[in-house]
Amino acid sequence: MKWYPYGHDFGNAEIGGVTVINGKTVSLSIPTAFAKVDIVAMRNLGVNVDQSNVHVMQFLDEEAAYAIGDLALQQAIEVYHGRGDIQRYSSRFSLRGLLTIAATLIPDPEFGLYVVTGLPAETYIKNAPLRNSIKEAIDGTYLFTLNDEKTPRRVTVEIATVVMEGAGALIAYNERPTNRMTESAVIDIGGRTTDLYVARGQVPVAEYCKGKPVGVEMATQMMMDSFERKYDRPLSLLEAREVMHAYAAQARGEAMKYPEVSAYGQTVGHYDLERLVKEAVAQVGSEIVSFVASAWRQSDRDAVAASFKPVLNIGGGVFYFYNFLKKRIPHLSRPDEPVHANGIGYCTLAGRLLIRKAQTGASSNGGSAASIHRV
Repeated sequence: MKWYPYGHDFGNAEIGGVTVINGKTVSLSIPTAFAKVDIVAMRNLGVNVDQSNVHVMQFLDEEAAYAIGDLALQQAIEVYHGRGDIQRYSSRFSLRGLLTIAATLIPDPEFGLYVVTGLPAETYIKNAPLRNSIKEAIDGTYLFTLNDEKTPRRVTVEIATVVMEGAGALIAYNERPTNRMTESAVIDIGGRTTDLYVARGQVPVAEYCKGKPVGVEMATQMMMDSFERKYDRPLSLLEAREVMHAYAAQARGEAMKYPEVSAYGQTVGHYDLERLVKEAVAQVGSEIVSFVASAWRQSDRDAVAASFKPVLNIGGGVFYFYNFLKKRIPHLSRPDEPVHANGIGYCTLAGRLLIRKAQTGASSNGGSAASIHRV
């Protein structure tokens, strides 16, 4: 059985997975949304569950199948996302998301995953037992089908370690510091939280590692509330997601149009949608900047993160709030893959730990070791 290093990022808005196949790093993210579905009923309605961008998984020991990601948002009014529930990281939903993305990326009918995952800074510091709970909940061998496959997959999962979110990005994008006094920093803006991570050398600095429940979802909710007040009807989660994604895409210079949204037979103009998003993003952006400035203020001369190098901005919130932060922290930078930055680092660390484990196993077994995919 082949073993793959795997970075699992179970975010509030997106589930991300990163692994290495034949020496190439591959990644995938899908919305954090789960809904029970009837596969037969969906087929009868003409829903094709065999497409690569459709995700339906079912454990062999469970009667219910779950749509995950976009399909869940399309097929259900109420979906599970676990926001606000700290135990979500050790839940069956986290496992479903991990297995779904891994099986989408890796075609093997049977394989092993050596996993590194992360927790928000505040949670990691204040809730150490949760790290053990994650390992207890996720470790194991699982039989399941993906997209109604005829042959079940058999996947063995082992949690190698749980780290603080932000550490992954520094592993992926920061050269290992030669000076143990060098301070490297990460601002990770996700769906529900903004997490700050600072390491001196390779050791986290607790004073600067903080988190606050403010992120893209707060801006999304503000936009949804404003829309409902103005047009007297609520946006669905799918509509809201498409509106926010269109704004982010245009901020990146991509030609993505706002979705067609109507209220009582009248189409809502794209300019009106954009104005609602801009207002919400500006409000949340100012709150994030204030939080970072307060947490990382280093003098009364308004020096913020002045001694940190680099200061990386990662997470899906980069596409909404980077420019606000850049005005306050001029040396702020963002990696090429901000959404998968933590996951890439997790996978890199998982690869190192997997090689070490294989070498240890080879020594104790007289030279034989399991097949692994190297980073």
